[in-house]
Amino acid sequence: MRVINGGLPLIILGFLLMVVSMPGRSEETIAHNVPYRALLELPVSKAEASFHYGDDPLQVIYQYGALSDTQTVVVFIHGGCWLNAYDIAHSKGWMTYLATAGLTVFGVEYRRTGDEGGGWPGSKNDIIAALNTLHDRFTATGYPQNVVVAGHSAGGHLALLAGEAATLRIDKIIGLAAITDITRYAQGTNSCQQATSAFMGGEPAQIPAAYAEAQPVIRKWEGKVVLMQGTADAIVPVSHASLSRSKQVLVDDAGHFDWLYPGSVAFDEFYKQVKL
Repeated sequence: MRVINGGLPLIILGFLLMVVSMPGRSEETIAHNVPYRALLELPVSKAEASFHYGDDPLQVIYQYGALSDTQTVVVFIHGGCWLNAYDIAHSKGWMTYLATAGLTVFGVEYRRTGDEGGGWPGSKNDIIAALNTLHDRFTATGYPQNVVVAGHSAGGHLALLAGEAATLRIDKIIGLAAITDITRYAQGTNSCQQATSAFMGGEPAQIPAAYAEAQPVIRKWEGKVVLMQGTADAIVPVSHASLSRSKQVLVDDAGHFDWLYPGSVAFDEFYKQVKL
């Protein structure tokens, strides 16, 4: 990973330039093509609680909203090209909004590329451990009525993998601009695609077995996976919303970050899926 003057790695700098150059926020709710910085301007409340699922400080789950055994809960895996430059902070406004709407959200932080223990397969294993911890907690206190696991971008990739391996009882998995073909994604040219080999520890031709293991396949939750994608996404191509045995929901003109911006057309479509 090449670094400029001891500063940000090129792949991180490229991602920052891409999101900053997107359209600015208007005075009204943005319907389409929400810029990354607009997520950081959303109102944020303090988490209801937090608890660890491992010994590392990054292995933590934040709970937004009170838990009731009759509620729908959303377990959220954030994205950010699997890089440790992007933590859960950009999702806090989204989680705050869902909590005010009556949902309980469990936001999972995890070790990423650049963190000791992060990358492949450590990041995936962290998400499995987090889901298993939630299963244990729900078993002890009473399972919520509905459990939805949602992951955005690289977090969607991890959610699909971990959902198949974890003990958590899941009623629906929602991939929001999820990366579903990691081998093809690694061959792309945008900055997030270029971060794939750093996450995996090599190129597809060098470690084909690892890439095969990192490829999401729906078995356990067939009929319960929904892939949601915007046709104007410049970071994850719309072709990723085509995983076998999944349902696809495409939103015209929606960009990569629309899903995390309450009031956008894409967010409204996501919210409908949560409430089904």
